[in-house]
Amino acid sequence: MEKVLFKEEQRFTQWWMWVIMTVILLAVLIPFAYGIYSQEVLGKPYGDNPMSTEGLVIVGTFSVLLIGGIFFFWMRARLKTKITVGGIFVSYPPVMNKWKKFVPAEIKKYEVRKYSAVREFGGYGMKGKKKTGKSYTVSGNTGLQLYFRNGKKLLIGTQKKQAIEYAMEKLMSNRIDSHVDEINTAELERPKFGRKAKKILVILAVEIVIAILILVLVQIFK
Repeated sequence: MEKVLFKEEQRFTQWWMWVIMTVILLAVLIPFAYGIYSQEVLGKPYGDNPMSTEGLVIVGTFSVLLIGGIFFFWMRARLKTKITVGGIFVSYPPVMNKWKKFVPAEIKKYEVRKYSAVREFGGYGMKGKKKTGKSYTVSGNTGLQLYFRNGKKLLIGTQKKQAIEYAMEKLMSNRIDSHVDEINTAELERPKFGRKAKKILVILAVEIVIAILILVLVQIFK
């Protein structure tokens, strides 16, 4: 099992988003509830072309369930980030349940920076723009910006600036050390044809010289 250098799970916790969702829910629920109350209790249908009580109940229930489903989906959404010695892992349940892995070899450079969710990416969530790249965020204004070798970019939101910086330093330094080790291993394992060839050539040269000297001596004393 790979050693975990960093782990974080974030949820939508902005108070203003809770207010907006509550206001939307009430804005849908109140008119239907008042329409039913007017027809059944006051006996005065609401509006010029009132809907039947059954219609109000069906449409109102469907609307509330739809908004409630969106509300429930939003409450369950969370951004999970994990950094190990093998790479960066990101998931965004319930939209992206499986871990998405980014290995160090893919990363050209990185930085932990401030960002504007609305101005750069059009809001929080899983966003993507051609100019700014993809983003996985839920809140805040600090993120890990990754620049890939293929030209793509990804920003991962975080609430743990120092911890993620430390983890990335360890991850990227391991990549460099591994690369150096691979080079050194390759150098050690590389056949030493150059040295062997030199030795063979020297031996052949000496043997040729000795052979020539023997032939010369033979001719002299013949």
